[in-house]
Amino acid sequence: MKKIVLTRSLVGLISGLFLLTGCDDASSTRSADKKTPATAESKSQTTDKMTTAVPQKASVPSSAPVEPQKPSLKLETPPKFKAFAAGPPRKQAFFEFMTPLIHQANQQVMKKRDHLKSLIAAQTLSKTDQAWLKKEGDLYGLEDLNPTQTSDLKALLTRIDVVPTSLALAQAANESAWGTSRFARQANNYFGQWCFSKGCGLVPKQRSKGAIHEVRAFDHPYYSVKSYIHNLNSHRTYAQLRKIRAQLRQKKQPLTGLKMTEGLVNYSARKHEYVEELQSMIRYNKLTQYNQKS
Repeated sequence: MKKIVLTRSLVGLISGLFLLTGCDDASSTRSADKKTPATAESKSQTTDKMTTAVPQKASVPSSAPVEPQKPSLKLETPPKFKAFAAGPPRKQAFFEFMTPLIHQANQQVMKKRDHLKSLIAAQTLSKTDQAWLKKEGDLYGLEDLNPTQTSDLKALLTRIDVVPTSLALAQAANESAWGTSRFARQANNYFGQWCFSKGCGLVPKQRSKGAIHEVRAFDHPYYSVKSYIHNLNSHRTYAQLRKIRAQLRQKKQPLTGLKMTEGLVNYSARKHEYVEELQSMIRYNKLTQYNQKS
């Protein structure tokens, strides 16, 4: 028995080192292909059609209908990460490509958050305001939201918030094997999100018999980032992550990926081992430097 335990420990250590250094080979597919990830989206969740609103002053209710917002940055074709040498060259290419996408997605979330804060502070809400709030409640998993109840709006505020870039980078690198996985290359899916309609993505090679899920396909990695952020902000599985983030906000402390990883125990079947791996990746690669002020 001692020999078996030792062997597993060595395998875990070697696997962790490969993730930290970016020395991934073709066999390094992540949890979306091998295990059941907790990122599985409900059939009704779609984030490619998410909308944002221009922030308003507290004394002036919003008026114009909210229109879908396109990314302001140019969506470049993803690099062929396998062409870069494993280690620093591949990691640098990965961070340079993914960081602007994460920043852009977070900026859109912050615009929506600022608008929500202005409505919470407003004395009166127009019908347009209330309709927008109700729609956002539905989008973020608060279907019973009452636009006239401040407590409901504050609950929505805990969901409409950013994800630290350091955390998003670590998860993207982990789930996509530094952009080299089949799902990243063929479906622009860097976070292992699932979908449940036939043909909506790629069928995992090790999908269980009778399972219908696919790994969702995106037009561009940017939309994978948006979907990932929305998933953390809306799915009941990540209530603890949102609670940690809200507590940091309340204490006026920075939102850090290291702290918020504690709310991702259910993101992977590997539970706490997965969280520890993310924390190691954030520290080893000094990912905190990529965080935005929020």
